[in-house]
Amino acid sequence: MDVEPKMGCAFEVRAETEAEVMRIAGEHGKIVHKMTSMPPDMAAKVKSAIKTVTVNV
Repeated sequence: MDVEPKMGCAFEVRAETEAEVMRIAGEHGKIVHKMTSMPPDMAAKVKSAIKTVTVNV
């Protein structure tokens, strides 16, 4: 997901739920980008970038 091209971050997440994606993205922001929290506009961008895919097991 490329939610903020100006930051040059091409972080990708694979998770079972939207909540898990948001949690992992938040951790990524804290660790890599030194964000103390995810601003509402960034959370909206992350949510809009989520794609559901079918997994064959």
